[in-house]
Amino acid sequence: MMKMKPIIFAAMALMAVSCVYPFEAETEDGSGSLVIEGDILVGEVSKVTLGLTYPVGGVPETVAKGTVWIEDDAGGKYYADKSYDYNQKIMYEIDTRDADPSRQYRLHVDAVGAKGGHDYESSWQSVTPAPEIDSLSYLKDFDRSRFNITLSMHSKKGSFFKWTYIEDWEYHVDYYATYVYHPPQTGWWGVNGYGSIEELVPPDNIYYCYGHEESSEILTFSTEKQTDDRFVDLEFRKIPRDDIKISFYYRIKVFLEALDKEAYTYWENMKTNSEYNGNLFAPTPSEMVGNIRCLQDPGELVIGYISAAQRAQKTLFLDAADIQFYKRNEPYVEPVLLESPSEWYQYYSRESFLPYSSVMPHDTGQTYWAPARCVDCRKRGGTLTKPDDWPFLHW
Repeated sequence: MMKMKPIIFAAMALMAVSCVYPFEAETEDGSGSLVIEGDILVGEVSKVTLGLTYPVGGVPETVAKGTVWIEDDAGGKYYADKSYDYNQKIMYEIDTRDADPSRQYRLHVDAVGAKGGHDYESSWQSVTPAPEIDSLSYLKDFDRSRFNITLSMHSKKGSFFKWTYIEDWEYHVDYYATYVYHPPQTGWWGVNGYGSIEELVPPDNIYYCYGHEESSEILTFSTEKQTDDRFVDLEFRKIPRDDIKISFYYRIKVFLEALDKEAYTYWENMKTNSEYNGNLFAPTPSEMVGNIRCLQDPGELVIGYISAAQRAQKTLFLDAADIQFYKRNEPYVEPVLLESPSEWYQYYSRESFLPYSSVMPHDTGQTYWAPARCVDCRKRGGTLTKPDDWPFLHW
């Protein structure tokens, strides 16, 4: 009976997964509350993101850039050495790889927010030790036509947990293009010529593409009512069988940290509010108050909770050729042989076709064309930039 407990609780943990998209909180009054997301990660580079709430139907405002640092209880300070602007948000990177896990920490954010010039700080936090990730694996669910990533873990200290994950994948298209089409100039006068075709020489190709996503869900779990602080085979990531993510090479990195009871309660309240008609502030905004306060105005609402933690990490690499599970959901499209350059622009503009090869190496008059999504991998949403640490090589 006891052996079944982790599996039962792992199933219950599925109910603790909720979708919330940070920094896109909508408010009725458009107060522009500051949102601070991130944790103090001892042994890693800490990342803190700042944004503002915005009114329903409104456009997000850009948060003012300020000074961000982490302080320990011995007076040591770790300042952000990098910052990035994106989508009306700012991400700061703080090097805390050498921080002492025996100390307490808090975050400082100066001169930002809708009010302008206000300063903020989080409460002092002790560093929670990293739990253990026992395994990161997968299950092939043929009945539901989906691929499930599973996580097993245990902890000797702590009963509350939060995790995130990062996905990277490589995919290919149907036809390896050795030519690229440059369409003709167009204007009020019509179309000027047929355009031109040039040879596409490796490594410049549009056959291999890469995708990247980071989890946006609130992923939490509690083992408080269990005899052991562990769970087994939690199916936390479900990927449809026909998803291009698992068509060739796929990688997922999981980051797991322990929370104290107060932090866990905050994230549970955040989850409940975000599930209630999709509004982070329904039904009770007061429940979302975290551990960050404005020094000039202690009554100002600041959204976010800063924890200090050591995280466990684990990575799973998958090769579709070994897994034998991906199932394509669309038929292959036969290429079209165009006999004359006069047909090029018609197929490009009306049919969304692209060339990929010619009948003879130096004869660009007769060329094979196929739908753009079958020739240019970027049409499926990816990029040509391979992750720096990508382990898979092309054949």
